[in-house]
Amino acid sequence: MQQLSRRNFVKAGALGSAVLAAGPSALLAESKPKTDVWVFKGPDNKTLMKKCMETLFANGGFGENVKKVALKPNAMFNRLPEEAAATHPDVVEGFLKAAADNGFKDFILPERFESSAGKNQLPERNGIGPVLSKYNVKLVPTKSADSHFKTIKIENAKSLKTVEVCTELLEADAVVNIPVAKHHGGAKLTIAMKNWMGVVKDPRWWHQNDLPQCIADFCLFMKPTWTIIDATRCMTSKGPGGPSPDMIYPQQVILSKDQVAADVVAALLFHDDPFGAVKYLAIAKEMKIGETDISNMNIQRIDC
Repeated sequence: MQQLSRRNFVKAGALGSAVLAAGPSALLAESKPKTDVWVFKGPDNKTLMKKCMETLFANGGFGENVKKVALKPNAMFNRLPEEAAATHPDVVEGFLKAAADNGFKDFILPERFESSAGKNQLPERNGIGPVLSKYNVKLVPTKSADSHFKTIKIENAKSLKTVEVCTELLEADAVVNIPVAKHHGGAKLTIAMKNWMGVVKDPRWWHQNDLPQCIADFCLFMKPTWTIIDATRCMTSKGPGGPSPDMIYPQQVILSKDQVAADVVAALLFHDDPFGAVKYLAIAKEMKIGETDISNMNIQRIDC
């Protein structure tokens, strides 16, 4: 731990005295810094990811003593990149390139990949497959009978009290959620919080037992190291598979350590009232799972 210099000690003491003199409300405000959310906007996806990853590594990176990194893009739907059913391959490659350039080599990706003749298929058509091969990412197909899961008990959950989660994800040193923001017929939107359904053994149970509540419950337990949302192009209908006849093109990448805050910012691209439109966000707000108040976020908009 870095030692506190005398000068900093005096400054800290003076600040503390001033806060105490101002009363309890000022003390509370001082003790709770705003949640950082970065929004990168620009026409070139590779530039967006370069700036995003520079910011990620300038703000702690993946943490200390990290070797194995799990990434969870939305990689299941094998549609063309422009159809936005999966995370854009430029976003996935931008993440992996920056991670590799910073010395990380051990990557895993759990997802409900399709399989054929007993073999799991790389998602070639959506452009992600070649990227994963290039960086030697180990695929963990959670639909496979050979996959391993660990039963997790979720404290304070209301519906999803226990869940079987991909063991290799749980064993990773850092976990980064990299969803695409898009419409979803059942949940209204699927962004970061819902993207975790690809790492569990039985996502169908969620659909049958109050899907919005299960999404929120799981995020009581699963706290990623970072969330990176691909909002470069987004389906506004016909999700999650598409194709959508009414696309929007925000050309944004959203970064935060708080997945709920990131989802709220992304949801505003689709709805003026995300809590009225997206039930799992309203539940997250009620259960205080993450930051949902825009006024408590430090939203930094960066043109690229």
